[in-house]
Amino acid sequence: MLTGTAGLGETDETGDTTAPATEGRIVRQRRSEESDGITEITTNRTGRRADLLALGSYLLGALFVVAPILAHYGRRMPISPGDRAQAEYFLAWSARVVSHGENPFHITQYNAPLGVNGMANTTVLGLGLPLSPITLLFGAQVTFDILIVLGIAGTAAAWYWVLSRHLVTSRTAAWVGGLVGGFAPTVTSHASYHVNLVAQFLVPLLAWRTFKLLEGRPLRNGLILAALVVYQVFINEETLFLAALAIGLVLLLWAVQRRDRVRAAIRPLAAGLGVTAGASLILLAYPLWFQFFGPGAYHGGEQYMTTFRMDVLGMTSYGSNSVAERLRRFGEPPPPLGAEEHGFLGWALVLLLVALVVWQWHDVLIRSLAVTGVAFQMLAWGSPLQWQGRDTGIPGPFALLQHLPLFDTLLPTRLGEVTNWAVVPILALGVQRLLALDGLPVRTRQLFIATALVAALLPAAPMPIKVVTRPAIPAFVSAGTWKQYVGPDQTVLIVPLPQWDFPTAIWWTGATGTDMKVSHGYFLGPADGIDGHHATPGPAQRPTDKLFAEAMYKGTVPPITDADRTRARDDLRYWRTSLVLAPQGAQWEAVRTTLTGLFGPGTNTGGVWMWDVRHL
Repeated sequence: MLTGTAGLGETDETGDTTAPATEGRIVRQRRSEESDGITEITTNRTGRRADLLALGSYLLGALFVVAPILAHYGRRMPISPGDRAQAEYFLAWSARVVSHGENPFHITQYNAPLGVNGMANTTVLGLGLPLSPITLLFGAQVTFDILIVLGIAGTAAAWYWVLSRHLVTSRTAAWVGGLVGGFAPTVTSHASYHVNLVAQFLVPLLAWRTFKLLEGRPLRNGLILAALVVYQVFINEETLFLAALAIGLVLLLWAVQRRDRVRAAIRPLAAGLGVTAGASLILLAYPLWFQFFGPGAYHGGEQYMTTFRMDVLGMTSYGSNSVAERLRRFGEPPPPLGAEEHGFLGWALVLLLVALVVWQWHDVLIRSLAVTGVAFQMLAWGSPLQWQGRDTGIPGPFALLQHLPLFDTLLPTRLGEVTNWAVVPILALGVQRLLALDGLPVRTRQLFIATALVAALLPAAPMPIKVVTRPAIPAFVSAGTWKQYVGPDQTVLIVPLPQWDFPTAIWWTGATGTDMKVSHGYFLGPADGIDGHHATPGPAQRPTDKLFAEAMYKGTVPPITDADRTRARDDLRYWRTSLVLAPQGAQWEAVRTTLTGLFGPGTNTGGVWMWDVRHL
């Protein structure tokens, strides 16, 4: 796929596949031809200037996407903030790991007394631990926003670097590829919620270093790839799984088409992958054991989330936060942003890509990438197929995989990430070859290419995320007054219980730097609290939780008997609860009345209602 990868590059005039030269090779060749070296200096300066402009544009674009959050800092949040609250909590936990020497894989401050299996959740230790000084100084909210900006810009920059150094010589073509790699909905739709899915900057590096194994030097190249693999595990394992599948399919398709070169490629590839696998397993042995066999481990995905899939027409659709969709919905109330819009390219870009693929079909790499992108797009349809938002009842290709290990925890829609990854080099190579076309005046050719790219990319470009007012943390929590009621081995019960749609408790405990130990949480754990069961959100329900759920979701006060009060006291003992908290506000009246019925009158203080239950 990249330079020096045994012919995964473009075809030459004879039809043989050759690796495209890097700009560095071109510079060295020019230097040998021109004794004064003036051309080399000019080329290097021009290249550095182009690099800085590209990186600067990506950074400005990322800041534009999150501008509504940054403009009123600390006072705005996404429309549906549940996953962001969870991500901020995990970042705060990473900082606690550094400051308190906690086990990074077992979150003891959440879901007490059992805790949470951090390796089986998206704790993003690979990002949270390095940025823990920022979290400790300024809070998890600041760290989250920094990571979103760096994730978008860094993903675009990584694609640009790999493309410009190892696939194309045109910085313009590489810049366009970086735009799609970093600003497509598969990245930016997660800007409100998911640090782990925005941070895709290792994907192009993983592809590059895998293909680098074909050159030989298995020990060196295998260890470098292993380092990337290990780091990606601590950012997002799902992305690594998809990248491995995608790279494997591209290599397989290349091998089928170039059987004359397979024999020479197998030995260095196998040796390098062997080194990568061995080194990775040594470093990941304990974390992976903890994930699959440690406390709080589960086998099989959460049943609702694993039904998320793309519509058959999803690839030609525009993301909910795109220019096209914003214009179409102009004047309407903003819908909740979609966070699983993978492969949403828009019909204009799809038409351009089809034309580029047909035009470049002679290229083995283009064929391999195109087939890979389409295959994963079809898998992203899940099963049964969905057409314009309606279930058809027709099984999709994913039905063949959905019960296999690892696939059974995968959200089918995320397979569409691979489609976007395949698009990036197809587009970059196409733009470079269009720029090199003969037969048209340079200005005319450039105007034609620019017009085509604007028409294809502008409608799909992301707009700033939609936000709402972020509730302030009550003084009772932020000032640490709660600590007067909670001993070292005691916990806090916050109602409404923390869920995706009820993030209040997550905000509060995260704001304490996870010092506040809570009895519940928003996380993935084994169903019924039994290790090894399939995943479910939150802890196993106890009797009192069902009373809370009725007050939370229905807004009604359940009938409370003496038996309920006895069970509530038993649950408090199980949770080791010494303090119960509830928010102010009319919408929580049913919650507060339920708590009063169970534990007696509460006290309104410091912006919260509190029940001191140490005597219970």
